[in-house]
Amino acid sequence: MVSEVLRTYGTLFVSRRNDYAVQQADGRYRRAGHKLTYALLQAHLDGLHTLGTYVIDEQGCCRFAVFDDDGEGVTLADRLARLLNVQRRLLGDGLPSLLEPSRRGGHLWVLADRRVPASHLRRVLLPYCPAGVEFFPKQDEGGGYGSLIRLPLGVHQRSGRRYGFVRWDESQGRLVAIARDVAGTLAWLSTVERAALPALSPTPAGDSPTLPQRHTQIVSKNPFIAAPTLAPATPSIRVWSASRDPVAVIGRYVPLDARGLGCCPFGEHHRNGKDSHPSFRVYRPRGDGLSCWYCYTWGKGGTLFDFFCVWHNITPRELWRRILAGEQF
Repeated sequence: MVSEVLRTYGTLFVSRRNDYAVQQADGRYRRAGHKLTYALLQAHLDGLHTLGTYVIDEQGCCRFAVFDDDGEGVTLADRLARLLNVQRRLLGDGLPSLLEPSRRGGHLWVLADRRVPASHLRRVLLPYCPAGVEFFPKQDEGGGYGSLIRLPLGVHQRSGRRYGFVRWDESQGRLVAIARDVAGTLAWLSTVERAALPALSPTPAGDSPTLPQRHTQIVSKNPFIAAPTLAPATPSIRVWSASRDPVAVIGRYVPLDARGLGCCPFGEHHRNGKDSHPSFRVYRPRGDGLSCWYCYTWGKGGTLFDFFCVWHNITPRELWRRILAGEQF
């Protein structure tokens, strides 16, 4: 039976599940070419091997982003200080993050509150990235496997060390460890707050998309985040669905051609976890119906509301709650 702490670890730090990489003695990685299991994750935490995870999953989505500072020309302390500055800026905009030292610098993890397309994550977070710092994912969706990052808490094969998460302690004026060991860190990870990313939607030139209502008091320096406006009351799911153009809305998440065809984003229903031949069609509802998308391979489709339930892997009740709270879809 998989422990709850291991399940949480996998949920936070693993996006692509049908492949991974193994770190070699020189610090490089070798692609495994098969499914990443909980047993492999446990062996990573036990120090039996060290794994790297691909930031973008099979459907072009991400569970996290990472600011990676191991650049040349500055000291290790300078690199961590630079990431601390990014962390403070993020937190000022209501976006928590986790700082992890590395062999040559550090990784700053932003754990998203939901799976989002890589392009969405890049658009929101890339403006925070200073010169000399790498940002993962480096690619938008559709770019193949994309970026690879070492999974936290494993033993770095080149240095032989583990690098746990740290925080800045004001009273001591220095970075201190979150926990003494892996078990303590895993327990702490079950309590961390994930970043509630703003929903990006088409807006007139010069306007900015809005954040959920919980960020009302935040003044953001990110050009893609603005103080939110309260969403008007929505009388029903049907009215909400009927008031939106599904081709335009779904087209922000799935690349579509002029006929509304694209590769199905729900890869788990396709061979090898990916729709390699466009089998997903989006169309405007006909008559009184609200169905607007269909996957010919999967044999299923539905309304715009159904699409977001499947996209975010949440219940209709939870999606409706988020819509009424002002989140834009």
